[in-house]
Amino acid sequence: MKIAKISLMVLGAAGAGVPVCRNGAPALASGAQEQQSVQESADADKLYDLVKQARADLQQMRVAAGLGTYAAGPRAGRPESHERGEGVGEHGGRGGRGEGAERGGEHGRGGEGGGEEGAYVPKMTKQNELFANGARLVLAFDPRTQVFAGSVTNTTARTLAQVRVEVHLDNGTELGPTKRIDVAPGQTVPVELGAFGNEFGAWVSHPEAGVEAGHGGGGDEGGEGAGEHGGGEGRGEEAGGHGGGEGTRPRGAAYRPVYNQLQILRGEMHAFQVDLAARSRRDGR
Repeated sequence: MKIAKISLMVLGAAGAGVPVCRNGAPALASGAQEQQSVQESADADKLYDLVKQARADLQQMRVAAGLGTYAAGPRAGRPESHERGEGVGEHGGRGGRGEGAERGGEHGRGGEGGGEEGAYVPKMTKQNELFANGARLVLAFDPRTQVFAGSVTNTTARTLAQVRVEVHLDNGTELGPTKRIDVAPGQTVPVELGAFGNEFGAWVSHPEAGVEAGHGGGGDEGGEGAGEHGGGEGRGEEAGGHGGGEGTRPRGAAYRPVYNQLQILRGEMHAFQVDLAARSRRDGR
């Protein structure tokens, strides 16, 4: 079946390109590190485009099969998380649930970043919040594709540089970040984060902008993998990553947006297979 071929080709190509970092590996000289970082960013961009094309091909397959496309954005009728103005700490207090409260503040940063975590919200809650950095994040979980989908809007009069979004699940898994993008004043950009294979009951998300301490400016999230997020801190995580679900995202920060796209693709493929099976059952009656 063609969909199976897409799965093998894309996942195989991405897996071949995503490096595995091992503890105890000899440190590279600064020049070699910079050269490696540039090469990784270039390779990651190619893989990112490859997966995006595979997603577009899958959409065409859905249309050809008579299933149509599916809406990726948040749906109406969901309870919304409490909206907070710019002058209030982004997510408010530290209510949260269990691990959410413990993990709150891991990304806590003021100023331009605006990435401070707060209380986790129930799984099917639609987020609609204005953060201190002027970014409005609208986000909701789609159980069909297992994707968090929504948008970020720049409500300020200045460009928000290097905007990216992360989602933290209450099972200890961190999704994303999305690919960095400059968002012009008044501009709205789509946001998607794949959660395929994860079992969770609550989540929290935030948009970050600019270059922040601990994140660096090179690639996507700089050297975050070896520092701030090093070591397995969630339940059942592998050392050096954020496990949970069906795998651990790459430690190489440049490849994390690629991994996110792969998770989205896996969810979309699963939804396609479910829809095909449902149609076959209907036609068989």
